[in-house]
Amino acid sequence: MSIKSEKSLLEECSEIIERSYSVRSASDESLSGDDEDESLARVLMNKMTPAVLSKLRRCFKKNNERSKAQDIDKRVEEVMRAAAAEEGIEFVETAPPPQDTLWLDENGFVTSLEDIFGNHKYTPHAHKLFQLLDNFSTGKVWWRQLINRLVAVGAKKTSTRAEVWKPLSEQDVKRLEHCKRETLVKLVSVEREQSFCYVAVSRGGRVGVYSGDMQLLYSYEMFYHRSGLHGRVKNRWITDAIYLPDAQFLVMSASDRSLTLYDAATLSHTPLYCITGLPNIPTCMAYSPSSHTCDTSELAFGTERGDITLIKFLQPKAQLFHMKTPDAINYYFWMELPDPPHSSYCSISRWRKVHSRSVKRVAFSRGGIILVSCSHDATASVRIRHVPGKMDDYVFKVTRGVTCFHVVSALHLVATGGCDGAVRLWQPCARAPYATLIAPTSPAILDIAIVAAHELVIACCNNCTVHIWDLYEECLLQTIKIKFPFLGVLGKKVEFGPYCIHPGPVRKEEEEEEPMLDEPIVMSRRASSVYQGSTGGLMLQYENQNDWDKKGLEDEPEYRRYNRCELLLSCCDFVCTLRLAGTVGVVVPPPADTLCARRPSAWDLPDYPATSTSSSTPRPRPSPVPTQQLLSPSTAEFPLTDLDTLLENAGLQGILEKDFVLMQGLKNDLNRKLAEMEANKEVIVPGIKHHWDTLWKRKINAEA
Repeated sequence: MSIKSEKSLLEECSEIIERSYSVRSASDESLSGDDEDESLARVLMNKMTPAVLSKLRRCFKKNNERSKAQDIDKRVEEVMRAAAAEEGIEFVETAPPPQDTLWLDENGFVTSLEDIFGNHKYTPHAHKLFQLLDNFSTGKVWWRQLINRLVAVGAKKTSTRAEVWKPLSEQDVKRLEHCKRETLVKLVSVEREQSFCYVAVSRGGRVGVYSGDMQLLYSYEMFYHRSGLHGRVKNRWITDAIYLPDAQFLVMSASDRSLTLYDAATLSHTPLYCITGLPNIPTCMAYSPSSHTCDTSELAFGTERGDITLIKFLQPKAQLFHMKTPDAINYYFWMELPDPPHSSYCSISRWRKVHSRSVKRVAFSRGGIILVSCSHDATASVRIRHVPGKMDDYVFKVTRGVTCFHVVSALHLVATGGCDGAVRLWQPCARAPYATLIAPTSPAILDIAIVAAHELVIACCNNCTVHIWDLYEECLLQTIKIKFPFLGVLGKKVEFGPYCIHPGPVRKEEEEEEPMLDEPIVMSRRASSVYQGSTGGLMLQYENQNDWDKKGLEDEPEYRRYNRCELLLSCCDFVCTLRLAGTVGVVVPPPADTLCARRPSAWDLPDYPATSTSSSTPRPRPSPVPTQQLLSPSTAEFPLTDLDTLLENAGLQGILEKDFVLMQGLKNDLNRKLAEMEANKEVIVPGIKHHWDTLWKRKINAEA
């Protein structure tokens, strides 16, 4: 096949996609004939991959060349014209031949498909497809007719997102008791291997640890005083809070120009470091954790003066700062950090005047290589900076500035929202937004989130409304008015924190289930329903809703963070749950938690099964619908009974003493004994069962 013909084939395949996206009139067109004929023809058209179309196009072209060779009349006409031209006689030009001269008769069409697929499986399908394409019974099918039919079928199978959208409604508006009517600043997600919990931080410094279903587990107040007293301090407020997953620390920034670091390895957080005397008030923070390729991590925070400061931790998994004493909080001035002994643990760099106004939000992208910040500055509303400094900055300009943004680096997409009520979608290397999303009523946007798993853009406004747009079709799907209980209360001021949209809790399936046979197939007109064939062409295909997991987005931190069944929306001290449509069994890699016991315990091991169970008893069959469970934090730190009683019941008296192993006369370590018991459990249980079966038979024989 020549390069020119292959290029034309690829152009025609691409035209199928473009026309199926844009031509809506073709969606109303239906195949003529009976339902059985339509189904057979549709099965064959679904098999029309770029490779099949390429081979079929060759058959059309060979037939055209063969017909040209056999057309004697045209050859005679050409000879006569050439002879007349030599004598000075010119005939009137005939009409030019049609552009599409590729055709096949029914026999050639069916034979070509049989040769392509290598069998006669699709012979009846080919006959039905030929009859449906040849509406006027001319005995010929043109290549252009086949292409138009593929376009029509592709447009019919697709529909807009707004047509199939199921309206959402808010659920479970709960009040956070620990806030004491203070506005919620942020709901920090603490995700670990076997547990999950929220850390809710209020503006006045009240901190509460909640489970995934928003049940209060532990609460405390911010530690301010150097004297060691836990008390309230006036004219101080929390500006931001962030969790460091690799170091298991919770960092809070306050208006008194301080950073307080809490050890969040357990439910009861312990303050370890307090950095005071910062040059300016920190307004927002972002963290890039360490990875297997990089042992260092970075903490960035923006200030009210438009500066951005980076703290690079050299040993984040071991220690963040120098520690004077592990039993009390360590106070340090900001000016002490660049000097020893802190210089072996961290290094500090500062970027001045990144924005002319205060920094509203900052975030890392692409594994800490890119730093994105926003401000109400009209000349530098959003700045994308290369952290190593080897590339120039990208600056987005918005007239009234940007209040919030969300970055998904895997999609090369930045979504911004501001006071003008418009959501703008940017490419990181562009100077202007490629899409602007505006609702009919467009108040100021306070927070925005891209839910890539469901192809949605969600914006929260200052009038307690939530706008939901489709990410690819860029159409408004729904506007939800959240009815918080305090709305309409006389004298109640509606206050929002710097963050209003929070990811939902992590859920896990109880056990893996077999996929359901009648699983609905969702078609879309977006790019996710297009695949590239072996010849480089594009084709429509059926796509599952969870097909995003196959595109490499699961490695994107922001994708994993918002790949949830629910989203949480906050206002004042209330939290509302918004359940997304079409989410069934979202499986998220379980995150690590150190709320469990540090070493194995005897009562944590599973008990041996009872020997009275019969092997003939059928096991209950699991439900075909996957059941989801919240990852709840372990309560190992708060035992339900006295610890001494548990140790005595387990036969481990004195285990907490230093020479327990020597006192018991054990030659091996206790953990090794427990491991051997677990390994021999499968051998011991059948032996016990066989022993009981023998005793039971003896008893029956004795009674007989």
